[in-house]
Amino acid sequence: MSLILVSGLLLGLWLLPGAWMLVRHLRERRRRDARSLSPAERAVAEERSAALLRELLDEREYQQLMRHGYVDVASPSYAARVYRIPCLAGRVRIYEEGRPLTELCVQPEVALPANDVIVLHKLMIMANEQDYLARANKIPLILPPVFYE
Repeated sequence: MSLILVSGLLLGLWLLPGAWMLVRHLRERRRRDARSLSPAERAVAEERSAALLRELLDEREYQQLMRHGYVDVASPSYAARVYRIPCLAGRVRIYEEGRPLTELCVQPEVALPANDVIVLHKLMIMANEQDYLARANKIPLILPPVFYE
């Protein structure tokens, strides 16, 4: 009995590196597949993303995004704070009492349509602002406040 147990253990140890490499390969393949959408799949994703954005922003926010290229989201915790979310990839800027305070860098782990990134920022801020701030990399503003207006 002990010989069978020892043989099983040795076989398991012998197979373990191969199993680990297989799992690692499958995970990487799944990540790569998620990033490589066909043009048709990408177009469908963009359409769905635009529809979701339109559904989740109120009329004022949507018009601001279309006219100015950003949407301001009021802080649920700080009365004088606003988060300015850009429509294209970029940092979210925090304004307090109308003055720029700092910038935040928060990126999704996988590639998303630009509209989904806007939705991601807004929902994270509204659902759990403290967690959003804890996850964000804070980037101090180095230029005078006039530059950011």
